[in-house]
Amino acid sequence: MLLDLNDAESIVSWWSVYPERHGALLADWARRRPEHRAAIAQARRMIHAQPSHRAELHRFQLSQRTVAHDEADLPRPSHDELAAGELEH
Repeated sequence: MLLDLNDAESIVSWWSVYPERHGALLADWARRRPEHRAAIAQARRMIHAQPSHRAELHRFQLSQRTVAHDEADLPRPSHDELAAGELEH
């Protein structure tokens, strides 16, 4: 699947494949990539507008709260940093 970060429909389709992981990536990209913020924000509105996607989003948010609580003191590298090999393992 190809992801076009300038197309909200593409983002929603990509997000729905693996919402647990892709939701976190989108949040990170929205924060660090201003050129894609508008399309990501539109995709979020589209996700919230669809009942089936809202249920997936709710499950993701609950899992994130658990992870955040368990790992509150650990710094979290971005996906891009990990993928680029910028951090030592």
